[in-house]
Amino acid sequence: MSAPPGGVAIALELSSAPGSLAATAAGRVVERELERTRAHAADLLPRLGGLLVELGQPASAITNIVVGLGPGSFTALRVALASALGLGRGLGAALRGVPSFEALARAELSSGERGAVVLDARAGELYVAVYQRSPQALSVQLAPRVARAAELNELLDGVDVLLADDATRAAAGLDPRAFRRVSAAKPSAAQVLALGLEHYAAHGAHSPNELEPLYLRAFAATRRSV
Repeated sequence: MSAPPGGVAIALELSSAPGSLAATAAGRVVERELERTRAHAADLLPRLGGLLVELGQPASAITNIVVGLGPGSFTALRVALASALGLGRGLGAALRGVPSFEALARAELSSGERGAVVLDARAGELYVAVYQRSPQALSVQLAPRVARAAELNELLDGVDVLLADDATRAAAGLDPRAFRRVSAAKPSAAQVLALGLEHYAAHGAHSPNELEPLYLRAFAATRRSV
């Protein structure tokens, strides 16, 4: 994983808490999680500044920005995308968006494994996607979608690796014994950065208008009692 020669590439991955940031320059990669108890918008830029200090690079050296598009938290995805677009516009950096689930599956699955990423979407629903890893590539068998727990047995047929945290497995009623391997890993900024730079090298940058979060369902605002 490397940024273009002489440049810095950064990634923002906020689809699940806690979110994380990553940066790479001259073959070195640094990654930090954001604080779970603070608003992403409040600590994202200071944390990013800290990563650049670790790399010994100024913000003006950023040439590539990768953002995880989810699915995941509606508010956090909006913050990640707005931050990426703002930084890209201000720095003149190339933008690339990648599905967060795909970045996780690319990092976690070995050749020959068929894996599912499942995340609790609340309100009795789950986000789910299925991927197949070959020696050459990762293929999407089931694109990220919303499902009910009752649908999972059919959707996960033939899956031998489950990527889901404890809370998600409980919400979905999934038995770990039904899979050859189970991991609680979640998407990380370093994974998003690696996939984004791979896509950038193969396909170039996204235009700002092409970047859309994977919301997958309509946003339901929560009314606060007064």
